[in-house]
Amino acid sequence: MRPRGPVATTQSGPDDDPGQKRLDELGRKIEAVREQQPASKPAPSGRLNVVYRLSTEFVAAVFVGLALGWGFDALTGWKPIGIVVFSMLGIGAAFYNVFRAARQLSAEQDKKD
Repeated sequence: MRPRGPVATTQSGPDDDPGQKRLDELGRKIEAVREQQPASKPAPSGRLNVVYRLSTEFVAAVFVGLALGWGFDALTGWKPIGIVVFSMLGIGAAFYNVFRAARQLSAEQDKKD
């Protein structure tokens, strides 16, 4: 009957394993490089980020409205009605999201001042 799993014939310490030595040396090199690099800068929270966020929300809401309208038209067969109605709803939702985000940003700015 053979024993299961690896069988250790001799006991070796961590200094005897050449792979472990290479790993330790690589770890020291990585730490040395990390210490030389400057700390990463946090992402700027300027007005450009706010503009990107608001424009993305606006475009996404319009596209969702158009997609829902197209799907409504495909299901019901009322060709122009769905796209017109849902695109108007999408545009309305887009403006609502932009105004809501602008109010929130304004309130945060007032807290800072």
